[in-house]
Amino acid sequence: MHFRLSLPSPARRCLGMAAAFALPLAAPLAAQAAPAPQTDQEAQQQIWAKEQSIYAARGAGNLDAYINAVATGYAAWPPFAPQPTGVEALKAASPRMAVENHELLAMEFVRLVRNGDTAIIYYQTHRTRLPSGAPADERFDVIHVWVREGGDWKVLGGMARQRKG
Repeated sequence: MHFRLSLPSPARRCLGMAAAFALPLAAPLAAQAAPAPQTDQEAQQQIWAKEQSIYAARGAGNLDAYINAVATGYAAWPPFAPQPTGVEALKAASPRMAVENHELLAMEFVRLVRNGDTAIIYYQTHRTRLPSGAPADERFDVIHVWVREGGDWKVLGGMARQRKG
């Protein structure tokens, strides 16, 4: 079914004039709503700082920094899980982590690649103490995919694998 709106000539002129005035007004509003552009270096610094704060809090038994940093639709694949898990798995692990709060690890930045509002960070960790407090010598390769959501960098997904040897 098709409709055709038929307006008298003066009404068409008014609509045309309204559109001509609305477009210049709408452009500045759209520019204000978009997040400010960042350099790749600024994005890298912000994301790496967030990664470090997530692990620091995790080592102290607090997963809130991680939970609060996840994007809508988040899923990640930890090395101990048979498939990717979502934020609910983080929330479920939170009470256990509050008790098992002795993890100790070092982080080494490897690389960050970025395309607009999406970035992938690559890094390695060396865990020398498990959350239980037991000594360890475990190394992991980790990636996280970050997206700009609401003007802030949020983790959308990731994957970690244990390094052999």
